[in-house]
This record gives sequence, C-alpha cells and structure tokens, in this order.
Amino acid sequence: MLRGSCLCGSVTYEIYGSPLVMYYCHCSMCRKASGSSFATNMLVNEADFVVRSGEDLVSSHQSSPGEQRYFCSGCGSPLYSRATARQGVISVRCGTLDDDPPVRPTEHFHVGSKAAWFDICDHVRQYEAEPEP
Repeated sequence: MLRGSCLCGSVTYEIYGSPLVMYYCHCSMCRKASGSSFATNMLVNEADFVVRSGEDLVSSHQSSPGEQRYFCSGCGSPLYSRATARQGVISVRCGTLDDDPPVRPTEHFHVGSKAAWFDICDHVRQYEAEPEP
C-alpha cells in the first residue's frame, strides 16, 4: 500500500495494488497545473485508489474535454486526474505521495510542448505526445 496527502494534510489517500507506470508529462496543462516545467504522474487502477480523509475538500476542474483534474480546495494541491481515454485508470500526482513507490519514471510524454527553458538530461524514453493506451 502507498499513502499520499495534500499540502495541508486534510486530504489523504491510499493506493492498493501495483502502480502501472510512472511518467513525466510536459504538456502545457500539466505545466500550468503543477507550476513547474513538468508533472510526475503515476497511473494506477481506479479500483486501487481510495480517498481516506478530506473527500469533501476534493474539488475538480475540467481542463479539457474528457479530462477532469482533482485537487484539494483548501491548499490547492493537485492530487489526481481522470480521463475518458483511460477508463478504469487514474493518474496520481507523485509529488503528493508520502511513501516511496515501487516504480520509477520510464517515459517523458508531450516533449513536443515542453518548456523551452527545460532540457531533458536523462535517458528515459521520450514521446512527442502521449502514446495510445
């Protein structure tokens, strides 16, 4: 099991089962939502993800058609997202993890729209967009 929480600690969650993949996303929406050059995300089966506390503080925003992003309405921490293209799977923001996950990033997605001032200096696979599921 993995645990995670928002910045203020009001929203906590648990992940059961193994994460499917961890990746860096450089799309403009992830950059805006994270306030950084990219977001580190982890895909998990939706059935393995449980909000344990603060569920009433979890708000959402439709960032694009078919993509809903969830965050703590108290502190603003981005927590996870759901997309119609990823039925049954959610994308968890790794910065909110309290535990060390058993996976490491294996891909850079949307490098075609990455921040011009950020240079990718690792040997992780890169994709111009996001590969089809």
